[in-house]
Amino acid sequence: MSKFRCLIVCASLALTAPGSAIAQQNGYGGYDIVAAPQSERFYADPRGWRVFAGRVGGRFGYCFAESVRSDGSAFRLGWDGQQWQLAVPITSQPDWQGTLQIDGAGSGQGYRRGGDYISGTASGGWTIAWLGEAELDGLRQGSSAVLGVGKADYDFRLSGSTAAILKVKECVGRSGGDGGQAAAPMAPPSPAEAMPGEAMPVGFGKAGSWVINELREGDRVVACEVYDTVMPGLRFEIDRENSYIDIKDGGEMGRLGERKPVRILFDPGDEPSQADVEIIEGRDGETWARITEGRADGPGLLDDAIPNSGQISFIGQNIILETGLSGSNRALDVFFQCSDGIR
Repeated sequence: MSKFRCLIVCASLALTAPGSAIAQQNGYGGYDIVAAPQSERFYADPRGWRVFAGRVGGRFGYCFAESVRSDGSAFRLGWDGQQWQLAVPITSQPDWQGTLQIDGAGSGQGYRRGGDYISGTASGGWTIAWLGEAELDGLRQGSSAVLGVGKADYDFRLSGSTAAILKVKECVGRSGGDGGQAAAPMAPPSPAEAMPGEAMPVGFGKAGSWVINELREGDRVVACEVYDTVMPGLRFEIDRENSYIDIKDGGEMGRLGERKPVRILFDPGDEPSQADVEIIEGRDGETWARITEGRADGPGLLDDAIPNSGQISFIGQNIILETGLSGSNRALDVFFQCSDGIR
């Protein structure tokens, strides 16, 4: 073969090689977040998710956050700098059309405000949904989601999704950073390995509009929570050492880890109380302000003041929340029954 002919043939082979960057690009010139499983490297592990960076043809391609369901199957939420994608382990056809429901509703025009239509592509045993900003916002705010593909539904929890999305953005901004250990996503770890210390809620009871859950690690109850589904800005939690009052007013309450005082007001004529809150990230990935009370400290807000009040207000720097407490007396009775099973 002449040198000239070899140059042409070799160049052609290089351009069409399966591992080349050009062969791996998708229709819009970006990368599917499942495109290079052998070149994915660990980046970070925020809030029970594991974030990886993928390189394609020796160049940065995409980042994704991976979480594992209780049945051991892994799903992904990622970005290549152009298109946000949700990938689930369902076999389908390219150009599929289906539905995405978050907390039982569509998010086409914003969280719980629009239609549930969605579409995408498929690759190597994965179904990929293209996400707009409205769907991405819904995944940040929601607690669970279901992707409907043909006759198959894939449901998954969204705990920690806000932290995961932020870390994926950071990963893409850094072009994957320096990279860590080579990933092995095709053999995902067990849920206990993938989400150490991530307690899963299991229904314990209801009291009117209030829901009481056990928080379990495997078969062990490690905590209990209670919240009002009508007014979700207030929730209570208890573990072996402490009880917690968590509040969320929908605004910028402060930086994570920041501590500040708040005044607590009950019914008109009652003396106000004062407590310190810590700004935390909840299991839902949202920002909450948390009041901590020791279980051994005697009667406190949860087992004394709150059950005997009709309303409660929290007022502090960048924090203001006023909410009713209707039904909290019975709900807290069930909540403390739940706490008897904590080990």
